[in-house]
Amino acid sequence: MSAPFIVRSVSRIRPGMAEAYQPVAADFCRLAAEREPRLLGFHIYVSEDRTSEVVIQIHPDAESMQHHLAVMGDKVRETFAFADFESLEIYGEPNEALREWIPRVTDGIAFTHYPVHWGGFTRLDAGAAD
Repeated sequence: MSAPFIVRSVSRIRPGMAEAYQPVAADFCRLAAEREPRLLGFHIYVSEDRTSEVVIQIHPDAESMQHHLAVMGDKVRETFAFADFESLEIYGEPNEALREWIPRVTDGIAFTHYPVHWGGFTRLDAGAAD
């Protein structure tokens, strides 16, 4: 099995917007689960003071991320009313379409790319062996 394609983004939640944003984020997760059957994991974590969020996406490959952008792009743009994108990290090798997308989305924010995978594993059903 090849290494997963992982995306980590950090956004600053706008002052006073966390309460209104939480149901939007929950709906986003629900729709991602429905629309993206290949997506291995999608998680949103929020700081204790609810001013910052981290989104972690685990895709089987770059094509799955490309599909995410195609089917969830409108929902992503909806989140811009609540949070400002601050940084993006990509783990794995993007395909050509993502190589074109990255400069557009990372203009003015911190971006780090880790293309080389030295090893690891993904255990999707950790409780199955117990």
